[in-house]
Amino acid sequence: MLLLRMNLHPSLGLLLTLLCTLGQLVHSESSNLRPAPCHFNPLCLCTSTYLDYGYVTCNDVPLTQITPGLNDSNVYTIEFHNNGMRFIQARALERTGLYKLIVRGNPLVKIHDEAFFGLEKHLKELEIAQTDLYEVPSRSLRHLQHLKSLNLSHNHISDINADSWRGLESSLRTLILSYNFISSLPRGVFNPLTELTQLDLSGNNLLDIEPDLFLAGPSRINSLNLADNLFTNIPYHELAPLKFLHHLDLSYNSIFELRPSELRDVRTRLTLDTLRLDYNRIMFLPGGSFEFYSSVNKTYFNGNPLQNINADAFYNAKIRELYLVDCKLSSIDPAIFSGIEDTLQVLDLTGNNLTSIPAELFEQFHSLRSLVVKDNTLFSLFDREVNVYDNSHQQNLVDFDISGDTNYPVPLQEYRSMHNLMKLSVSRVPKQVITAEDFEGFNVDLEEIDFTHSHLRGIKNNAFRHIRSVKHMDLSNNFITSIDSNAFQEVGHSLISLSLSHAFSKEYGALSNAFFTPLSSLKYLDLSYNSLHSLSESTFSDNPELEVVELQDNHIGSIPRGLFTEFNHQRLQQVHFSFNEISHISSQCFSELPHLEKLYLNDNRIGRIDKHALVDLRALEELTLKGNKLRDISYEAFQNIPSLRLLDLSYNEMNNFDFAVLDQVGRLSNLKVNLSHNEILALHKNLSYSDSEGSNIKILDLSHNNISHIGEEYFHPVINTLTHLYLSHNSLSKATRNAFGSLHHLEWLDISANNIFDIDFDSFKNTHRLQVFYIHHNHLKDIPRDLFHGFQQLRIVDLSSNWIRALPDNLFSHGIERVSLSRNQLAVFPIQPFTQGASSTLMDLDLSHNYISNLQSPEQFSRFKNLMRLDLSYNRIMRLDDSNFATLPHLAFLDLGHNRELAFEPKGRSFIGLDSSLLFLGLRNMSLGQMPELPLSSLLSLSISGNRLSSIPAEIASNLSSLRSLDLSHNDLTSIPMIIHALPNLKTLSIASNDIGSLTNLSLVGGAEQLLELDITSLPLNLFESGTLSKMHSLRTLHISPYASMRVINLPRLLEHLRGLRNLHVHVDGRQSLGEELRGEYPSKMRNLTLSGKSLRTVANHVLQGVKFPSFQFTLHNTSVESLPMDQMLLSAPHIRNISIDVRNNSLTEIFNPNTAEEPGTSHRVFLNELYLAGNRWTCDCDIGWVEVWLRKVRQYRCRYFDPAAQHALPPVCSALNDDLRLAACHNKRDEPLLDVLKQELECGWGAAAHGPKVTLGLIVTSVIVLLLARF
Repeated sequence: MLLLRMNLHPSLGLLLTLLCTLGQLVHSESSNLRPAPCHFNPLCLCTSTYLDYGYVTCNDVPLTQITPGLNDSNVYTIEFHNNGMRFIQARALERTGLYKLIVRGNPLVKIHDEAFFGLEKHLKELEIAQTDLYEVPSRSLRHLQHLKSLNLSHNHISDINADSWRGLESSLRTLILSYNFISSLPRGVFNPLTELTQLDLSGNNLLDIEPDLFLAGPSRINSLNLADNLFTNIPYHELAPLKFLHHLDLSYNSIFELRPSELRDVRTRLTLDTLRLDYNRIMFLPGGSFEFYSSVNKTYFNGNPLQNINADAFYNAKIRELYLVDCKLSSIDPAIFSGIEDTLQVLDLTGNNLTSIPAELFEQFHSLRSLVVKDNTLFSLFDREVNVYDNSHQQNLVDFDISGDTNYPVPLQEYRSMHNLMKLSVSRVPKQVITAEDFEGFNVDLEEIDFTHSHLRGIKNNAFRHIRSVKHMDLSNNFITSIDSNAFQEVGHSLISLSLSHAFSKEYGALSNAFFTPLSSLKYLDLSYNSLHSLSESTFSDNPELEVVELQDNHIGSIPRGLFTEFNHQRLQQVHFSFNEISHISSQCFSELPHLEKLYLNDNRIGRIDKHALVDLRALEELTLKGNKLRDISYEAFQNIPSLRLLDLSYNEMNNFDFAVLDQVGRLSNLKVNLSHNEILALHKNLSYSDSEGSNIKILDLSHNNISHIGEEYFHPVINTLTHLYLSHNSLSKATRNAFGSLHHLEWLDISANNIFDIDFDSFKNTHRLQVFYIHHNHLKDIPRDLFHGFQQLRIVDLSSNWIRALPDNLFSHGIERVSLSRNQLAVFPIQPFTQGASSTLMDLDLSHNYISNLQSPEQFSRFKNLMRLDLSYNRIMRLDDSNFATLPHLAFLDLGHNRELAFEPKGRSFIGLDSSLLFLGLRNMSLGQMPELPLSSLLSLSISGNRLSSIPAEIASNLSSLRSLDLSHNDLTSIPMIIHALPNLKTLSIASNDIGSLTNLSLVGGAEQLLELDITSLPLNLFESGTLSKMHSLRTLHISPYASMRVINLPRLLEHLRGLRNLHVHVDGRQSLGEELRGEYPSKMRNLTLSGKSLRTVANHVLQGVKFPSFQFTLHNTSVESLPMDQMLLSAPHIRNISIDVRNNSLTEIFNPNTAEEPGTSHRVFLNELYLAGNRWTCDCDIGWVEVWLRKVRQYRCRYFDPAAQHALPPVCSALNDDLRLAACHNKRDEPLLDVLKQELECGWGAAAHGPKVTLGLIVTSVIVLLLARF
């Protein structure tokens, strides 16, 4: 029709049609392009061209504000993470047409009222999370008429009101305010949000909600998250108006029962899809517990101390899925499920104390599809004799899980009557060898089978011939000594994933390919954490569908050539050989694998990579060789690897690096090469390179070597590609043009922490694209006048910790944003080094730790019209004149601390002009005898510690009405100052190290109840009354001491009323041990305990006994403790399920194994999530050998590279744990890295921490005690 209407020649019409189709294809392809450096700022990454930036990420890019260049093009989504950004300026994104904005992990405190101008019709999703916002930026949001989702989680917001959402009334559908400090919800606070459907208030301080909170709206809420608050009852009356509520989360509260707090008539019954009540304090469910619900599809009681459930407890609740995980149930009476027999489909009873399963669950519950009784103490499958051949039983069950090493062995034949079973998980079976007879009579369509921890020793031929449809099989954590060649014969066509992690006995060292041969459909194979020593070339030759192979944590010494080939493994994507004993990579080892994306060879003993070792790997993006023994790499070792994005060679023994090695690598990507932590002494010229050749390296990390010389033209092969160069922590003595002068595209240069005395004026002559320059911690005395001449893009410069006495005039030009000159020898405030243009763009200036004695006049300061942060601490300033900073209209952060002779003008005249802009003021250690007048109505934080203040007039509070944080520590106060009662917004207070001798029940009454953080450490107390802290229900963080001046003190008793306390820091002065001071029960919300103080030498076993929160963080910092009995400390803490331990920078020589769980989530056991050990003097012997086995478990469960159900990224913590152990030193092993000693020297047995006699006995004792505690 179009061709006829336009009367075009058919050929021309065809051409136009083809062009349109081509355009659509190009657009489709561009939307899937990998991120590339953005046109507006190459440090950020964009998915599209400069005409339309697409999805923009500016993660870990130093920024003082949103880059103005973004306004030059359209943007769909932009993400700022960890940029150091404190402010969002006006109209920052007005011409971008932005759909979604994410600002996360920035110290953001202020958003300009006009920040989002221009986005009124475009912005739909806004996330400002993990920042320092103290209030909802309502004036900035009110113009966003089409905003649908607002995420303000993990901020410092404590107060909200109906005006907070002005302008969003008719558009906002999702509001996330989780993990703030909200303690009350004013009446009608959400009424204006008529379209709101999802409200998240989890992680706040809510004790209850107003009865009519939702009476007038919003009426459309279908999801309400109130988890991790302080509720003691379910607010039925308050929730009654929410007719569309489907999802209610009240987990991690202090709810005791399901009945309402008051016996009022509840006329409306809740109809929910999901009700979460996990980890509350519910011990008993009486009959009719769900009388206020018409139906609840999914109900969760996980982690409650639930011991008794009466008959009819769930009557008529129409529950389909019921989760009672990790409770204290010792028996199950089918009568408790009365009324839901026809609806119950999923029942999860994991981690209780059940000894049998009622047979009625199978006989009467015809809708039951999934039953999980993992980690109980079952002595038999049923509570009475059942005919397993009776087809009337268990007909509908499709998922049955009876795994767990505390359940009694049950013969597999007892499951044969489950004729519709699709998934079976068992851990203990009487027979140690699987045969075909075990599955006779099973459902032939069984898809998933899990035999973890089953003590299996063998699998016979045709073992699975009766269950031919199995897709997923897990045989991990067994003691297999033999698998017959035809064991998987009948499931070869169906099996997709096979896990054999830690499955073989120690004697099983050579892997045969015979039993893999039938597995023609296998995609995922996990052979990690075994004792495999060798592989044959044909091991996987008959598995053409393989996508992921995990072989880490074995003893493999070499990789045979031809193990993976193009002909046999067209689909292979990931191969993992980390933590083995591989000594070299031979020629053609990895060749022509068209889809291989990730290859992990880290933490082996690789000392040589032969020529053509890795060839024609067109899809390879990540190659990790970290933690080996490489000294050099053969030329042409890597051939035709065009898509490589990361080559990690860190922590090796390389003494040089020649770019010729990578001449055919990363041509189609932004290649990063990590050579940090090697033994490179000098970078010599690349003689092997011809003029026509070049490298495509974009990011090169050479930090933490011992480089003292860079040869002329060493970087010549990368002059047209290199954008990031990291050379910190080396031994360079000079920066020259020969080294850096020709790096045309360099944007980031870090040569900090060297021994640089001189820097040539033309060192960066042709490096005009530099944005970030770090040269701190060197020995510079002078900076050449023309060092940055012609630099139009320079934004961030750090010259701190040098010996600079003066800077040349006009050193910095237009565009400079952040300059640090701290810890130098400057005697004069540097005005002239900044051109007029530089002065106008500078936002952050650090001049701390210098010798400046006088400040410039307000007229001279006027050049810095956009300055936001000024640090003048640790100088010699003696006087501030009238209106000294009046010409700095945007100054928000000012630190004048440690200027001991500084005098202020009377009546606060020194701060004239800052009353509406200054947010943070530092006046620490200035010898102040009285409080200066501070007419700063917008001030949020004031630090006046380390002075001589003996009193503070309460009347000055009228000028500090916005103050939220006040530091009065290290003064001469003898009592709590009355000013804290006159500061209505005060949230953080420190009065540590004063002369206060007593704290009574009235000391903090009247003004401190709203505090969120309080520091009362190191006080000379002789009286601390038990009710001193009793009214501080909102307190989240407390710093306290076991005061040496008090003969007897018990901290848990003092904390018993702090319902909201989450973080406890105990600083020890004058005591060598902590014992009775920490005996008792902590507040139920407490999840973080930090112990500090050099006087502390021993920690008692019971210090964690009173912890109730299941996930816990324990930190030991700057103490003199030498031995830490974490095993005994966790033995006395029955509620902890997961723990993270940070003991960096102490005097420790030994730490005992706290891990009692084989895997995360094991009931009644503790799994160690994270462990940080650097900065101690470890004695490395078999007493610390458990760390190696624990790390294998972390890699096995927490750091899985691939999930058969859904592929996901490797958590960053996995790399962090290994790197910390590289920094942890073995004092008795010449300070060698602990990780290397564990890998190479200690021979404590492959499973020493899991199977040794000492630990086995410990685990048995632990299990018995925990079970007894759970019962009684």
